[in-house]
Amino acid sequence: MRRNETDFATPATSKAAGHLGGLVRQARLARSWTQQGLAERARISLATLKRMEGGAVEVSLGGWLAVFESLGLLPLFSALRDPASAALLDKTRAKRARQGQRDNLDF
Repeated sequence: MRRNETDFATPATSKAAGHLGGLVRQARLARSWTQQGLAERARISLATLKRMEGGAVEVSLGGWLAVFESLGLLPLFSALRDPASAALLDKTRAKRARQGQRDNLDF
């Protein structure tokens, strides 16, 4: 039996999927493309694209990326940054560097 992903999605996840679906629809309409045309460009089924535009959380990440690439919006993802993770990594790297520096213990 297949797991229903919508049963496990948090409200924040559902809201984000709805927002992304709206962006896909808006970008598609701005280009005067049909749903079928975008689905063909992204190499996904029409049903999958319709679920995406409806904000479905069960669509694979690969499907989302293919659609954003077809719309020319994929480079926007490379601009995503997480300052908190970067700070934690910097802190971890600093600790590791200090641990490696030991006095020369020549016996």
